[in-house]
Amino acid sequence: YAFPRDAATFAIDSQFLFGPSVLVSPVLAENATAVDAYFPPGALLYDFHTLAASRGAGATTLAGVDFTSIPVSILGGAVLPLRAAGASTTTALRRTDFELVVAPAADGTAAGALYLDDGVSVVPARTTEVAFTFARGRLTVEGHFGYATSVDVKRVRFAGVEKAPGGVRLNGKVVEKSKVTFDEETGVLDVSLGIPFDSGFTVELN
Repeated sequence: YAFPRDAATFAIDSQFLFGPSVLVSPVLAENATAVDAYFPPGALLYDFHTLAASRGAGATTLAGVDFTSIPVSILGGAVLPLRAAGASTTTALRRTDFELVVAPAADGTAAGALYLDDGVSVVPARTTEVAFTFARGRLTVEGHFGYATSVDVKRVRFAGVEKAPGGVRLNGKVVEKSKVTFDEETGVLDVSLGIPFDSGFTVELN
């Protein structure tokens, strides 16, 4: 369904999409240290853990898989709202800050969404629905913040960045250089924000 023009994907039952943009290639063989996977030729993917970009080349063997790792990829074109750290309970996780991962498609655009409520009520009294869009180096976050998140957006991680930008702006104001780091090897730009996640905002790469 995700790649209807690639017949080679039709019979694959050893990989699956978690949502529309997270591709999981699980270890299915006992004591295996490598996974045989298929990445559609030409598809832009990012390693979920390092955010390093790569192009799909069809059948691929993923080596160096240990007992505590699962190969996971992000399909280009996604903005993922993730918790900045894990937690052992849902209650604790809801008190954990968010981080946004921007993984652009080949045309430099990405999009995503987030829905939040109290997680208990059958018909929630308040909800939060947020849309994320990225184009031309600008991330826009907007929506309805009816349910209080009570946490911050800790940082935004931009994947697939070719070179360090001349500057970064948050809501039009320059972000201090000490809060911006760029990894030339992986092409990942991290921007520390630490702002309350209770309203929309923009982050622009100049």
